[in-house]
Amino acid sequence: MNDKELGYEITAIAAGLDNFERTTFKGKGIIEDEGLIPLYLGQDLIKAHSYSSWQEIADDIQKISVEIESTEDSPRKMFLQKLVNSLTSASFLFQGKEMSFTEKLTKLVGVPAEKLEESFIGGLGAELEEKLNKAGFSSGTLREKVSSWEHSGGVLPEHLEEVFAELMAQAQVRTDTMIVDTEGYTMKLNPVHNIHFSARCNFRAGKMDLNMDNTFSRAALKHLVAHECFPGHSTQNIYTLRNFKNGTASADVLLCSLNGITGVLQEGIGDQGIEMIDWIDDLNDEIQALLRRYQSSVATQAAWRMNMEGLSDDEAYAYMKEVGAMQDARIKGRINMARHPFRCAFISSYFYGNEAVRRVRLAVENDSAKRKAFIAELYGKMHSPESLCRATGVAYKSYGDA
Repeated sequence: MNDKELGYEITAIAAGLDNFERTTFKGKGIIEDEGLIPLYLGQDLIKAHSYSSWQEIADDIQKISVEIESTEDSPRKMFLQKLVNSLTSASFLFQGKEMSFTEKLTKLVGVPAEKLEESFIGGLGAELEEKLNKAGFSSGTLREKVSSWEHSGGVLPEHLEEVFAELMAQAQVRTDTMIVDTEGYTMKLNPVHNIHFSARCNFRAGKMDLNMDNTFSRAALKHLVAHECFPGHSTQNIYTLRNFKNGTASADVLLCSLNGITGVLQEGIGDQGIEMIDWIDDLNDEIQALLRRYQSSVATQAAWRMNMEGLSDDEAYAYMKEVGAMQDARIKGRINMARHPFRCAFISSYFYGNEAVRRVRLAVENDSAKRKAFIAELYGKMHSPESLCRATGVAYKSYGDA
């Protein structure tokens, strides 16, 4: 098989696995009705394999694995090997088979099985505190400073839609110029309550779900617009679908929202969204970007400690609240996620995805040709953190700035 044939075949397998899981469990399986591919754009473009047993799926995965192993060493081969591991792991978990937390991290999600260095988390916290002090929030603990900052700039619920529309328009202009022409696609705000996430991209409906149980500053709302829409999830969907249709990308780009390895850089694109379109306008934006990175590190550490060190829910709550300065709704969502038999390892996708995209962005941002090539790799192909770094000529490190 050539590369495009490999991409088509593995996408047909993934789509067939998704269909088989949905048919078998009818929305009552380990990930309810979300499916392996929550947002799949290839229904009319790829002929999914039809399966009647888990063994048939395992056989096809084994066959494609042999094909991949026969290809030359490359960033592409590295990614496809990890995609095979991810699909295999998802199939195991759908069937009710057991996997350790570390296996879910390395095989299902494709991130390191490691505890973060406390000095790294502490360093981010100290940097954040310095910026908050500079912004005039110098009283109390870090948590108290963050809370004061968030509430001082909190957008009133009656003004959210207006501010959202304003930010959406600004983000789209920048994305059209710096990433890809989004051809007039837009999203509306959809306020929701009692959910386990801060915001969610509903690409097909053209809506951004927003968890109204949180308080959002303008800077926080700006981050979410960038993460979910421009230049984040919606933009990646637009970019990948267009590239596949015009023949410049292999079919596996249609798996960008897979509940698996591709989700890591998808979240990295979202969390680096503000920086990707050079949208840091003031100190508040700097604080929000750093706060997001810091809180992702704390949530990742909490998930590790809960699954590997026996940290209780109450202890995890206290850790994320006091150390991570996180709002209650987000903490509850992260605890719920960390205890989930499938989703637990995906908490780490935000942190490691952000670190990988950030690492390459910083390395190429002063070279227009390299930045253009980076955008093409990041949006136009599927990657793991390691394969993205290798493809762009940047030394890989799982996290940190060194």
